[in-house]
Amino acid sequence: MRSKKINDYEYSKFSQNGEDGLIDFLTKKLKKNNKFFVEFGCSNGLQNNSRNLIENGWSGIVCDLPKNINNFVSLLKKINPKGKIELAGGSIDLENINEIIIKLKKLKIDFFSIDIDSYDFYIINRLLKSKILPKILCVEYNSFFGKDPLVVKYHLNFDRYKFDKKRGLYFGSSLQAWKVLLKKYNYKFICVDKNGVNAFFILPHEFKKSIFSYSGLSFKYTSVFIKKYKLQGQILENEFLKVHKKNLINAYEIIDN
Repeated sequence: MRSKKINDYEYSKFSQNGEDGLIDFLTKKLKKNNKFFVEFGCSNGLQNNSRNLIENGWSGIVCDLPKNINNFVSLLKKINPKGKIELAGGSIDLENINEIIIKLKKLKIDFFSIDIDSYDFYIINRLLKSKILPKILCVEYNSFFGKDPLVVKYHLNFDRYKFDKKRGLYFGSSLQAWKVLLKKYNYKFICVDKNGVNAFFILPHEFKKSIFSYSGLSFKYTSVFIKKYKLQGQILENEFLKVHKKNLINAYEIIDN
């Protein structure tokens, strides 16, 4: 394939939204690949953004709730990975993130993925402030937060249906919020996936120059919610913001604190 459109390289072996292909494409463009990943929100290992890397000899750290991690342990025994995989069971929050930061500071991370359906923005903000700068970042964005840099309020034991009982769309942050945060640390936005779930960012100096001759999707409404609620993306956005915008925070307030 010689397409100059990054999204043409999407495929899924173990990922949900073509991430396996995008990760494969981007990691092949790295100047140096240490084959080390971190995934917060890895589920049970059957469907996530790191399983394909594990199958291809990468080492890394995965983190999720204890039940999922216990299942992940059983899975690793079956697939017997070549790389070293460290598993962490438990929720990640601003109260315990410093323990994780101490661990991550010692590592050279090629690929980092976070999908905890809640206060992801706060976690990444803290990691970046601590000078943990993965070469590739895959972050979930909320396409129904509109074009402004908006983020949910931080709550422990986060439950998106508690704040949006109708549809559960109160989670995460807008794509613009991610752009504002990551630009501060010299990341370049690459693309979103075709299903409108994840956004990919890279540290340009870690990549071969050829990466900059490619282009990718700049925005997409999340298809799973459009199908679920049988409404156009713009309508879902308008209805959500009409009710919940007052409960969102401008990303600059978080970044500047």
